[in-house]
Amino acid sequence: MLTYGIKVVTRIIFALRFLKLKGFFDGDIMKLVGERIAIRNLKLSDIDAYYIYGSDQLVGPQAGWKPFPNLNVAKNVLSGHIVNKETFAIVNKQNDYLIGTISLYNTALRKYNKAKSLGFSLSSKYWNKGIMTEAVKLMIEYAFTKTDCEILEVGHHSDNYASKRVIEKCGFNYDGRLNCYKRLYDGRLIDADFYSLTKEEFERKRLDE
Repeated sequence: MLTYGIKVVTRIIFALRFLKLKGFFDGDIMKLVGERIAIRNLKLSDIDAYYIYGSDQLVGPQAGWKPFPNLNVAKNVLSGHIVNKETFAIVNKQNDYLIGTISLYNTALRKYNKAKSLGFSLSSKYWNKGIMTEAVKLMIEYAFTKTDCEILEVGHHSDNYASKRVIEKCGFNYDGRLNCYKRLYDGRLIDADFYSLTKEEFERKRLDE
């Protein structure tokens, strides 16, 4: 019995160490505030709003993922994002209601350890209001002032002109197109356009404003 108890305690200690490595106890709190929106950590309590946003038939296909068919799928995806801590909530600043997500990934097309990549999507109800541009600009500033990022990448499906406009408004430079970039969940084979922004360019543009 004593040996079994020691094994259990050892497993618990190992699990706690693993969770610490994954960032559960490292005090990582994301909070960026703009004029109309804020960017913060995702929470399990976001699930209802997250499901509404993620089941929007206009949102997922534009970003390359299948709209959530039910609440359980939404819960699984949300939980994964909370653990990974690379995807954050875009919320209405007035009521903290989730209206989209934005991601800052530690992996990029470039094989350079100080390159990061950006991803974003927004509930169709809030399109064409400048909200995503506001969110992306907040995340760009965060990436270059609060992390070791020296170059930021972003891309969009070649037929996603709304994302193209957001990316251009935020000052990214066009790098080029990857033909046959990937096959999506629905069988479509899509091309993708990619852009980048260096820390030096960001700092220069900020001085010019």
